[in-house]
Amino acid sequence: MVCVKCGTKTSVINSRRQKRSNQVWRRRKCEACQDVFTSLEAPDLASLLVVDSGGRREPFTSDRLFADLLVALQHRSDRFTAAREASHTIIKQLLKLQGKSVLLKDEISLATAQVLSKLDRSAYLRYVAEHPWLEP
Repeated sequence: MVCVKCGTKTSVINSRRQKRSNQVWRRRKCEACQDVFTSLEAPDLASLLVVDSGGRREPFTSDRLFADLLVALQHRSDRFTAAREASHTIIKQLLKLQGKSVLLKDEISLATAQVLSKLDRSAYLRYVAEHPWLEP
């Protein structure tokens, strides 16, 4: 990464994984002007491809996952917060599967069902009803 002030090379002087999000916090120092600044780095999820059962490929979008979670959690008063937190948890699990840049749609559905089963039984049952290949 380059310095935000002068554009020369920087080095990492401190780094920590964020527990609640899929990001890495880094403190950087410029080798030329000695300026110190912080960066948050996250994986580029658009580089992941999702393959459905028909073999069609499309880029992974966290918005689609979030929308599915909102439908499943619609009975909750905190559905937006719960969907956001569940989405972060699911993405974290999917990134652990990585080593490959292609995910099967069934892997995403299974990870989502597992997280919802621990979070909210009603949401889990609603999600499984919409995805009949999953077993309750």
